[in-house]
Amino acid sequence: MVSSGQDETTPNDGRPARAAAVTLAVALVVLTAGLGYVDGTGLFAPLNWVDTGFFPTFATSPAWGTVVFLPLLVAGGALLCHRALRSLTPGTPGRWAFWGAWSALVLAAFGAKLVYTLLLLVIAGPHGLHVWPTVGAVLAACGLSAAKYGFFGLLAAGPAAAAYSISAWRGRRRAGGGERTATDPPAGAPAPLWSPVLFVLGAIVADKAAETIFGWVAVDTGFPPVIGVVGAFFLTLFLWRRLGARLTGIARVALWATTCGASGLGFLLQWLRDALFNGFGGGLFPLIGALVHVGVGVLAGVVTCAAGLCWSAVSARTPAGRIAGALRARAAGSRRVEIAAIILAIVAALLPYLPWPGGSTTYAVPTAASADAGGLLPLTIDRGGDPVIADSSGRQVLLRGVNVNQLVDYGQRDPASPTVMPLAEDDYARMAGDWGFNVQRLNLSWSALEPSRGVFDRAYIARVRAAVDQAAKHGIYTVLDMHQDTYSKYVTATPGTTCRSGAEPEFGNDGAPQWATLTNGAKGCGFMGRDLSPNVQQAFTNLYADTDDLGAEFARAWGVLATEFAADTAVAGYDLLNEPGPGNAPGITSGVLLGRLYQQIITSIRAAEAGAYHHLIFFEPSILWSGMGFDATPPVGFSDDPALVFSPHLYNESITMDQGLGVTLTTIEHGYELARRAADAYDVPLWSGEWGWFGDLDKVRGRYDRFLARQNTDLLGSAVWVWKKSCGDPQTGADSPSSGSLNPLACPSRSPMPNPAFLQPALSQAYPRAVPGRLTSLSSSPTGVDLSLTGDGTGSLDVWVPGATAPTVTSTGLTGLTVSQGPDGGWRLTANASGAYSLTARG
Repeated sequence: MVSSGQDETTPNDGRPARAAAVTLAVALVVLTAGLGYVDGTGLFAPLNWVDTGFFPTFATSPAWGTVVFLPLLVAGGALLCHRALRSLTPGTPGRWAFWGAWSALVLAAFGAKLVYTLLLLVIAGPHGLHVWPTVGAVLAACGLSAAKYGFFGLLAAGPAAAAYSISAWRGRRRAGGGERTATDPPAGAPAPLWSPVLFVLGAIVADKAAETIFGWVAVDTGFPPVIGVVGAFFLTLFLWRRLGARLTGIARVALWATTCGASGLGFLLQWLRDALFNGFGGGLFPLIGALVHVGVGVLAGVVTCAAGLCWSAVSARTPAGRIAGALRARAAGSRRVEIAAIILAIVAALLPYLPWPGGSTTYAVPTAASADAGGLLPLTIDRGGDPVIADSSGRQVLLRGVNVNQLVDYGQRDPASPTVMPLAEDDYARMAGDWGFNVQRLNLSWSALEPSRGVFDRAYIARVRAAVDQAAKHGIYTVLDMHQDTYSKYVTATPGTTCRSGAEPEFGNDGAPQWATLTNGAKGCGFMGRDLSPNVQQAFTNLYADTDDLGAEFARAWGVLATEFAADTAVAGYDLLNEPGPGNAPGITSGVLLGRLYQQIITSIRAAEAGAYHHLIFFEPSILWSGMGFDATPPVGFSDDPALVFSPHLYNESITMDQGLGVTLTTIEHGYELARRAADAYDVPLWSGEWGWFGDLDKVRGRYDRFLARQNTDLLGSAVWVWKKSCGDPQTGADSPSSGSLNPLACPSRSPMPNPAFLQPALSQAYPRAVPGRLTSLSSSPTGVDLSLTGDGTGSLDVWVPGATAPTVTSTGLTGLTVSQGPDGGWRLTANASGAYSLTARG
């Protein structure tokens, strides 16, 4: 950023700095190779898999990381380390060499990730990317990469600092002394006058960038992170003053690196502030929160440095700049000026600033149900407060139901065992009467819809139509979900595949047709789960990069489906892609490019609905959210469609990766909190499309109760996994005694089994299907009928109550209350409200 004011010569012979730089480079190579082997997913390592090859042979090859990111990281880290440490005066303690090496590595990791990311975007092409959301997401991803190397880089900075100290000691011995000596240090280099203002600029940019794909961190969404700004500023100022007395010659790199490193650590105060107001979240989540906050701080430091360089360049060449420089020189070191600048910075940080550009607030919807919708009103989003799902009469709607996978085209392990159960109207009668569900998430397969490119199976579309109509007859909405697991059933490992340690041959489940499964020869070896196989992630990367127009064709398939249901109000909306894989460069493929794919699909759907009803759009983060309880998400602003719904799968304390290690990274309750924060960043409603537990359900009864209690507290809906599951479903273990699901079968006999006694009462608990205006509180018992709710608005109330006996009901603010038995079973409570109201039901 600035020079220390000393000349560009140094009494240092450079050997200690060279020793440190070489050591850092060697340590980075060893560290990266080790991470690349231990972490075959590529989530933490820069290289996804050793067996993907070290040199790219096709455009979307993950080996670009080997030839671009890795050399930039190693060479850049070593060069910055050398230039920073060469600036130190002889006799400087080793702790300053450690700080310099570590800070240089953090800065190098940011730059390497930025160049690598830009290359990936060039390969994918810019078409369809929204500029500012993309810029923000890219910068945030680079900040996180720098933070990761800030953590792992401790293992490289330590040896580098040791090498510096040993070389310096040897130099003193060669000079004939052995004693530690130092030249008289020059006066400390104070922070430039413009630093507080630029820190605010850096913090605003970093905060908005982080909000694009890490909205769940809640880095003070709504205003810049003041505590992080102050913490970063004072830590940087302290280090500048201490370091300035030990710098000589090439000081600029040392100050750049110091700014980025100190700003990253300073933003940990923001993490502590968030914990005081929102809690750490339990489990091991504080580690993740700290890592991302450091990444935001590093980004703030990078932006500060970049702005400082630009300001220096401009001010040196303009009359106003020369005047400002003279004033700065006179004010340098003035405590009063520094305090005034800090106060100005805090005031500026509290000023509101513009959000990402958005579109209109809502779509027009028809006022009546379509002829084939069974009276189900069209759904929309009510933005009369926090956005919620509502119907065309102005009532808030809670969609609570189940996934139905009986139309999925699964890979078949055993030719004698069917992969799905038949789907009939009786299924919907039972969903409505026994369980009280009012929505099905109907899982579909692209491979069945478009088995050959450009050829759509009308018979399959007719089966989908029949399922939608049958559900509507029983008062059940449908969310059409384009399902996939392992991308496709065509990723099964070829016979004789040899996998690396910790991996095993993959079996393809469901999703894309064979012609759309482009794996470029990557191995089918699952590591840490079925979804993180090289061929699966390569297939996703090709879809996101629109290789061979795959993204455009997938969007076209959605348009064909949307044309069929354009006027059907029984269709709640479209879930664009189930649990999309992270691809070969998580953060970019699973964020930026996934968002572009979603926008392609939304554009196709809206074109198909032209002149008709515009349905809700449910969009998901990558499967890592299901596996970890958080993830980078499509950038805020990836689409300006006003009917979006954020739909992560809340499997916390269920099938998340941490449970396999016997620890909890994200609790059930904090999983809800993170999902809510992300939805708030998008300014859209929240709805979880999948959740549940498996195996011996009696052992996790308490977790069911906690999940359902939090769902009521947050006034949300969801769809549990799954209605029926066959013994031949590839997700049923070969040796499993049961298929699982709400209608379990004994395997391999396929005879019906009973569920645990608690399950149906818990899932069929009383709840409001639709309420006038807004619901303000809700509680319901998972063991019997004990419902309490309050709300405020005008219109009709519709409540589901289970059981064979009519409940006892009390209410205030309601008129025309009726209690009637549902056509399929259970009870429906209806009433009218005009203002505040409350209702209790006991049974």
